Amino acid sequence: MFHGKFIYLSTVMDLFTREILGWSIANNHERYLVIDALNMAISKTWVLPRYHHSDQGSEYDSNDYIKILSDNKIIVSMSKKGHLWENGFQESSYSQFKVDLGRPDQYETLGELIEAIYLHINYYNKNRIHTTLKTSPIKFRDQYYLKSLTISSPQRQRQLV
Repeated sequence: MFHGKFIYLSTVMDLFTREILGWSIANNHERYLVIDALNMAISKTWVLPRYHHSDQGSEYDSNDYIKILSDNKIIVSMSKKGHLWENGFQESSYSQFKVDLGRPDQYETLGELIEAIYLHINYYNKNRIHTTLKTSPIKFRDQYYLKSLTISSPQRQRQLV
């Protein structure tokens, strides 16, 4: 809660690199929140994923959202109802994000909160060492694609969550 109001954050993460590719903030939890995050993610990547995994929230099951995925030839995958940990990477990321960001009420204005979220996502992508990757998401991505370019073109095996 931010000064008595709910503020919602939607992120789209590349499961392979753990990079947050898209994000959106709104004061409601409607489909446009997740659509904006998805559009940002798609616009920032030059290798589109094969799959997109989410929970069964109505915003992820909306015709507009599914159409964007379908138009980009991305296969929709959804967790079973009540199986929160089928999307464990995203849930774990949100849990850690809340710890790192701290209480939203510590920020005086919504602009300060949004700036803090942006800075945290930037830090997470560029500097935060991910346990599994042993480096930051962007460094991992860059190292992977550098190796891929010397061997062959990158395969479309990625998954967004």
